[in-house]
Amino acid sequence: MNSKADVIAVSTERPAYPQSKSRWFGSVKGEKLRLVFSFYSPDGNEIAMPIASMSAYLKRDFPWVEVLLEPVLILRDAEKYSPENYARMIQELDADVIAFSIMSPHWYPMEPYFEELKKLMPDLPVVIGGYQAMLSQQQTIENPNVDYICVGDGEYAIGNVVQHLKGSKDGPADGLWEKLIDGSVYETEPHQIGDLQALPFPDYDVFAKEDGFKDVNSSIFGPKGKLVLPVMTGRGCPYRCTYCCNTPILEGWKSKKTFLRKYDPEDMVNELIRLRDKYNVGYFEFWDELFLSNLKFVRAFFEIYKEKIHLPFSINSRVEVMNEEFCKTAAEAGCHTIWFGIESGDEKYRSTMLGRKMTNQQVIDAAANCKKAGINRLTFNIVGMPLETADNMRETLKLNQTIAPEHFFFFPYIPLRGTPLYNTAKEEGLLLDKKKNLHYLSAANDRQFTLNMKECPELLTQDEYNEICLEMLAFQERNNRLTYSDEENADSEQSASVEDKSFSLVDDETAAAAAGKAELDAVVAQETASKPGGGLLQGVKNLFRS
Repeated sequence: MNSKADVIAVSTERPAYPQSKSRWFGSVKGEKLRLVFSFYSPDGNEIAMPIASMSAYLKRDFPWVEVLLEPVLILRDAEKYSPENYARMIQELDADVIAFSIMSPHWYPMEPYFEELKKLMPDLPVVIGGYQAMLSQQQTIENPNVDYICVGDGEYAIGNVVQHLKGSKDGPADGLWEKLIDGSVYETEPHQIGDLQALPFPDYDVFAKEDGFKDVNSSIFGPKGKLVLPVMTGRGCPYRCTYCCNTPILEGWKSKKTFLRKYDPEDMVNELIRLRDKYNVGYFEFWDELFLSNLKFVRAFFEIYKEKIHLPFSINSRVEVMNEEFCKTAAEAGCHTIWFGIESGDEKYRSTMLGRKMTNQQVIDAAANCKKAGINRLTFNIVGMPLETADNMRETLKLNQTIAPEHFFFFPYIPLRGTPLYNTAKEEGLLLDKKKNLHYLSAANDRQFTLNMKECPELLTQDEYNEICLEMLAFQERNNRLTYSDEENADSEQSASVEDKSFSLVDDETAAAAAGKAELDAVVAQETASKPGGGLLQGVKNLFRS
């Protein structure tokens, strides 16, 4: 596959594009076009792989586009990155367009930023991409401060946007929806790029600061004292977990055979060598939705990686494939940690509600295989899900206590539009109509956990939920021991002090009352966080280090 026609599903059945109604077509008159990428980071992370890929594509095929990055890093400086101050920062950049990659949980806290941008710069087009635009199309385009939304893969779409703004290519910005002058929306089909070889490898220079990566928070769980670089060997996951964004995207993919996409193993390793040598990387984190989506690739990749890279790494896996042979092979290649989702410790709930068919014995065996191979285990678990009971939650804790992973991580369920579990919550009347965003790290430092949906007292009361979450937190603080043996990282046991500044999920009626308590709680949380075992985030070793 070489041409864009081969790699993108494009609709031929759509009305003619009313170019005269476009507010933005041909609006950029200069030779250069200045584009600012942005994303929202409430947890400290300063790397966004979609932006890295789009930046690389623009720099390769559109050299007349100047690419800038200005994410919303509220952990760096809450005042500096307030909506008002952020809008002034963008104004000083004299941008021609700003494009946000937004995850669904970050939509609500980002809306004030769009509003401030438009107040200050009404002539600045705002483009929204990411899972929010892909899964919640109507909600996103209906925001009065949004001009375009990218409804699929973003590389070719962002190229179409810049040509559209320059007026160098007639017709719509394909791959996006555009809000026209009369308020109507012109829709095009989402782009579905099935051949990664047609794209350049991601651009990491866009994230570098004046001192390179010394002051960039690039890691999730990697060692302190080394540059930990996130990378992806491909895209797509074959599973249809009911709570995951991957499921509706997979369902809408027109050519299923191209959904699981991997780079050539040799090409991928050569790129890792380039990154290692250019940035002095000490550890790789593979951020693929599922690193093991293609076992043929994995076997070939591990063999070449072991021979040429010589760096530790972490991967995201599934217990179904974590047999003894695989774990041994991964460890020999340098695998330091495997992340895998348990989500719920109750087999029946996990199977019927979450679409996860593995048994608890498979979980136990996979964890044992990792341990035998000398690989650390990091488990992901979700709490407060639709129709979950108190007993279900206790089974989750019990299973994790049985396998005793080196890192136990749990977070509250967030309803993601378009996913089957969201639809279940909606059908059961569990969704809160008036809400703010709840990030997965919220409510930890103040040791107070609140359900993300309406309470079902016959299944799980708010008090029971909070009580069991506190038990999970206590287990996490006692158990977590994810460490790195390198002598230069001997001090890596020091916990990160990271707080989550995203909004809490509350009814608007209770927001005012909560605001007063939040100010006091912030002081208590800060004091608690400074003590050993001071909360969930204290248990996340070296998480998003500054």
